[in-house]
Amino acid sequence: MSDALAIGDGIFQITVPMTHNPLGSTLIYAMESPGGVILVDAGWDGDEGWDGLTSGLESIGHSMSEVEGVVLTHFHPDHTGLCGRVREASGAWIAMHEADHEMFRLMSSSHDEAWVADQMENMARAGASQEDREAFASAALGKAPAGPESAPDRTLVDGQVIPLAGRDLRVAFTPGHTPGHACFHLEDADVMFTGDHVLQKTTPHVGNFVYPLEERDALAEFLDSLRRVQSMGITRGLGAHGLPITDLPGRAKELIEHHEERLDHLYEAFGDDEITVWQVAERMKWYRGWEAFSPMARGMAVSEAAAHLRHLVARDQVVRVPGSEPARFARR
Repeated sequence: MSDALAIGDGIFQITVPMTHNPLGSTLIYAMESPGGVILVDAGWDGDEGWDGLTSGLESIGHSMSEVEGVVLTHFHPDHTGLCGRVREASGAWIAMHEADHEMFRLMSSSHDEAWVADQMENMARAGASQEDREAFASAALGKAPAGPESAPDRTLVDGQVIPLAGRDLRVAFTPGHTPGHACFHLEDADVMFTGDHVLQKTTPHVGNFVYPLEERDALAEFLDSLRRVQSMGITRGLGAHGLPITDLPGRAKELIEHHEERLDHLYEAFGDDEITVWQVAERMKWYRGWEAFSPMARGMAVSEAAAHLRHLVARDQVVRVPGSEPARFARR
């Protein structure tokens, strides 16, 4: 049980715990609206999360039944998981950008044997060994991290206005971390709710999940979205994890520079070799050694490696080796 933190400008921050996850919690933001309260994100599904969200609302004089709606920054379960419980308790609407609706449906489907088989086939196309594929299958099989009861029932579009009490919250489409990630600009307060797009310390994950490479250039989307945020003239950012951002354009610039450095390093790491997507991931610089990654963490790392590889291909610095299977890539 915890009290909400008054950020100022009528914004309250509620810490929704998820002690099973290294991030520890998701930060939810509450503001008064004509029909009660609007939430930015909802948090991971579970009793500890529900207790944190409920007690946070009660500490600012509101009950769960007063939640009018939830605007979601993106489909990931630490943001959407509690939406079903919120809607059941209050009748609230749940809104998310249209580009993430299908992603939510896929995420919330059962992680059964058919789902795992698809993932293993995808990993094989990336060049994963049989041992790595089987380790992933053992770790992944089970209940989906968010259920279909939390599915959004409204669609957000870029520039859309969500009415609050005497002011507005405007949607800014910022794809990259997910295809439909959105930030929310509180126009009278020089602040943007940045979700996982810009975080004060953490570098958000950016991944391409279909191998050898899908059409979507996720990293290009992310970099373009960072440049958009830089240009909007907004000083403060409130992310879903970590401390408030006091220089939002400056932090966006740091993230752009970070990924440019990773691209340069990866290009050099190819040497004269022809390597698979999986081998690209093994050669990338990580915050800890590749051998220390769990099977699930390796899957996420390979998706991040694929996004950087896809961007090097788009820049015509790297090419796919014709006829290779699984696909191999080399410097041009």
